[in-house]
Amino acid sequence: MELNLAEELLLLALDAESGEILLSVSTAIPYGLVGAILMELHLNNKIKIENDKIECIDCTSTGNDIFDEVLGLLKSSHKAESPKYWIRSINSHIDDLVDRLIAVLVHKGVLKKEEKRILWIIPVDRFPAKDVLPEVHTRILIRSIVLENAEPTQRNIALLSLVKSTNMIDELFLKDERKQATNIINEYIENESIGKAISDINAEVTAIIASSVAGTVATASVVGNF
Repeated sequence: MELNLAEELLLLALDAESGEILLSVSTAIPYGLVGAILMELHLNNKIKIENDKIECIDCTSTGNDIFDEVLGLLKSSHKAESPKYWIRSINSHIDDLVDRLIAVLVHKGVLKKEEKRILWIIPVDRFPAKDVLPEVHTRILIRSIVLENAEPTQRNIALLSLVKSTNMIDELFLKDERKQATNIINEYIENESIGKAISDINAEVTAIIASSVAGTVATASVVGNF
């Protein structure tokens, strides 16, 4: 089953058994998903980045509702904007992005919808794995590239960059593997083979997530003082 970058990233961010977003990536994942969508559009020659500005070069339908909505936002802009602007803007315009991607994965038979109850009263939906193979395949691919020197494609490197920017290295690698994984992924990100556009998008995702996490920590610290 072929999944796009955003779907692969979301599967890695979900606990396969509980069907919940991992707490360690809950702040980062919305921005990471937007970055994944922009990378996918770039890899499919729908957008380009020049002089730190994103431009839509082919706004015809992709057949994917979310991708088409993003292209529509890009097309409607009166001027070209930076990746940072678009990551924040898309995240605010499509505030149900995680839910929509989960719905797609349910439709594809990768996840299943289950109703749970908090304190036996409050109903909440959870989305555990129905077919674990897509996530297992992605995990094996990532580990083979990082630990076994398998040759990555540019798309694979894009996914690796998103794994790092969304703080998922600790989730995918054992404690004694993490330093090596971080160093190797950094080498791929810094290497020109990743492509400047993907590198630019990833850099902005990383910066936005870092500022968001810092803001969350600061708020928690203030609240904790009362």
